[in-house]
Amino acid sequence: MYGSIRRAIEALTLGDDAERHFDLAAARIQRALLEVTVPSFESLEIGVHAEPARLVGGDYIDLYVHEGTLLFGLGDASGKSLAAALNALMLRYLVRGLLLSVGTVDLATVVNHTNTVVAEDVQADQFITFILGGIDPKSRVMRVVNAGHEPPLILRSAASSVETLWKHGIVLGIDQSSTYEQEETQLAAGDLVVLYTDGLTEATNERGELYTLARLEEFLVEHRDQAAQQLADSIFEAVKAYAGAELRDDATVLVLRLT
Repeated sequence: MYGSIRRAIEALTLGDDAERHFDLAAARIQRALLEVTVPSFESLEIGVHAEPARLVGGDYIDLYVHEGTLLFGLGDASGKSLAAALNALMLRYLVRGLLLSVGTVDLATVVNHTNTVVAEDVQADQFITFILGGIDPKSRVMRVVNAGHEPPLILRSAASSVETLWKHGIVLGIDQSSTYEQEETQLAAGDLVVLYTDGLTEATNERGELYTLARLEEFLVEHRDQAAQQLADSIFEAVKAYAGAELRDDATVLVLRLT
């Protein structure tokens, strides 16, 4: 499962034409982090949009289907370097491996084991925000475990404002003994769920003002009727317009709508 990392490191150590090999390794890592296959569900729309601020960054997103349930992971490794991207990539493979071995019923156990490994492996000044969740389109139950990541947003079909799931533990990699709790919420047809990294809400305009969570929530209410992929793309367009077409940090958004 570490094949992508091994090939990337081999490319960096070839010696000749080092800059070209660095770009090759960085591009390969970025594809592994941000290019996901979007599964198809009859009763669940999925929209994904992710962009790095540089050649390679620390954001990652993953989608995984198990017994009819959509599992999703979003992460943001501290820093903007190749080291941050490698931390994010190792996290992605670690979580996939734990889901296979531990199972998908208790996501908190997966995150607890993930934190134990990450805390042993990353350097003292590094950490990773992470959220792991799942939606069963049949029962319409969503489960999430949040390790210091941006909170999931829910715009229910009959609501005029956005609901936020605030329960979370600390970021991964700080305290090996930290434990995490699973939060569940019942969804209904027409409900919209949005998960994102802080590259969106912390984008700044020419005056240095943040885009903010409040603006994102207002945008969701105003554009709630868009299809999931269209909404994911529209969010990026709005944030880029606010920031003068350039984002200084990696940004990722996942939009889910029960149909």
